[in-house]
Amino acid sequence: MIFIESGGAMIILYFISILLGLTVLYHFLSYFYAKKLIKAGVQRGYDWYETTGHQLMDPASLTTVERKRQELEEQAEDFWQRGETRTVKSHDGLKLAGRMIRSGSSQHNWVICVHDYRSTGKRDMSSIGKQYAAKGYNVLIPDLRAHGDSEGEIIGMGWLDRLDLIVWIHTIIDDDPEASIILHGGSMGASAIMMASGEKLPPAVKGFILDSGFVSVYAEFRYMLSKLTFLPKKMIMRYANHYAQKYAGYSLKQASATRQLGSNHLPVLIIHGERDHFVPMEAAYTIQNATAGDKALLLVPDAEHLEAESKDPQTYWTVIFSFIDQRINL
Repeated sequence: MIFIESGGAMIILYFISILLGLTVLYHFLSYFYAKKLIKAGVQRGYDWYETTGHQLMDPASLTTVERKRQELEEQAEDFWQRGETRTVKSHDGLKLAGRMIRSGSSQHNWVICVHDYRSTGKRDMSSIGKQYAAKGYNVLIPDLRAHGDSEGEIIGMGWLDRLDLIVWIHTIIDDDPEASIILHGGSMGASAIMMASGEKLPPAVKGFILDSGFVSVYAEFRYMLSKLTFLPKKMIMRYANHYAQKYAGYSLKQASATRQLGSNHLPVLIIHGERDHFVPMEAAYTIQNATAGDKALLLVPDAEHLEAESKDPQTYWTVIFSFIDQRINL
């Protein structure tokens, strides 16, 4: 009897030891993937993202979509060369670079065109800016921190960039006190604009054009995580949220576009491709419901991530300029 009870106790201890070991392993792997997720997500020039991650997370961006973007950038080269380089200092001392292109008209209408994640202003926004310039707008195209010619090693994912955009807004106002400004962003650029919308903005800012924006950094990283591992996401994201605070200077949950939009009362046009697999189309509806301002939604059939303009340029620009004329008080 004593032998049986002793054997039973050993079996229980054995299983407890296995469970403890698996728990420790799970936490170790969760922390490992959390660190990898944050470094891959926010570190400038991170090798894994450049060689593997980009293809894994957004395959379309490296195929047909990328080729079309290159074509549009080449077509806008003359427009880009008309501009001048401007620099500003961020609130934390980084030198930020941008391109300012004046239309030559007597108008005081301005657009700030804000590029996507791990891209540059020239690559993503020269063709966009060209379309606005043709309508008489003055154009500013910044390189976000840790991108292009701007300083910084940590990508802001829109959250740090929101304050940088306000610096650029004041730069325009200093140059042109009568300026009326709209902001047009793609993907992370759109999210940076949404995050800025919740801050106290000058009256010169009149409205926003948001193409393929994500609703929060936490939600976007959770989606990225699903491409990296089969492990349950909850614990990894908990570690990632804390590690981001230490490594990047902001937590993933803090960086919420939708929370910021709750304080926005300016008009918003939301654009999204119906076949976007990088920022799922549901994000457009979430953004639409989040903003406190006037809003309109354009969904483009068959368009992948940031492909709406190249897929159907006539509809894209007709809707944008109609929205500006009818809903934004320039």
